[in-house]
Amino acid sequence: MRILRLRALVVIIGLVVAACSSAEGVDHGIGSGLGAEAVAPVAVAARPNPDVSPPETMPTTVAPDPLRVWVATAKPRVEVLETFDRPGGEPVFHEFAITNPTYYDTPLALLVTAGDDASRWLKVALPVRPNGTEAWIRAADVTLETHRFNATVNLTTKEVHVYDGTELISATPAVVGKPETATPVGRFYVNILLPQDNPYGAYGPWILGLSGFSEDLDTFAGGLPVIAIHGTNHPELMGQERSNGCIRVPNEIITQLAETVPLGTPVDIVR
Repeated sequence: MRILRLRALVVIIGLVVAACSSAEGVDHGIGSGLGAEAVAPVAVAARPNPDVSPPETMPTTVAPDPLRVWVATAKPRVEVLETFDRPGGEPVFHEFAITNPTYYDTPLALLVTAGDDASRWLKVALPVRPNGTEAWIRAADVTLETHRFNATVNLTTKEVHVYDGTELISATPAVVGKPETATPVGRFYVNILLPQDNPYGAYGPWILGLSGFSEDLDTFAGGLPVIAIHGTNHPELMGQERSNGCIRVPNEIITQLAETVPLGTPVDIVR
């Protein structure tokens, strides 16, 4: 798994991860410091459809195995990912450009949700607002990998379960969002893997960023309110609603996940 960057096409935008502490010194989420002044639609000119043969590993539909996951990683030549409303359709523009490499200088990885019959186009879930946004991309702009990892965050029981196929590899209590800054419900995927300089700090040793955003906060720490699974320096709060929307797990669990689950791992947040 590797990491997320958001930057505008013309102006490079700083994206920072910042802890938000309460009086008791507890973190309440992560913020990607994409300043509001830089959040504007970026027009990207569409290129002609490439006349190339698709890779042999290209799926033509959503994989029949419900646990099989396809992950599209942008090729190095793709600096800004172009998205479309349908195969061969009109360009779709978002709140910010979807850049490659990411802000943390790693390739852009996206969860594939469908493909066209000719295998020239892929439908992908995008790490943009609003949550659940999907669009079509050219298959020629990405390479494909597949795996069967998946995770569920249950907001009622405040537990996280992670699977490799049907095999449970991790189960843990968690801290979830407060009622006023609730953890959003839906299907997201891991698109950040960020080690922390201080493994004993508010985020623990790792942050696993997700493709979703808080639906109660417009901004956080001066930027976009990105949702993540991360460690904590207050493990005694497990099983409580205390965060600004992120999911906190014990440090030994976040370390296990960082060493195991790949980018594109689906994370279903349910009630």
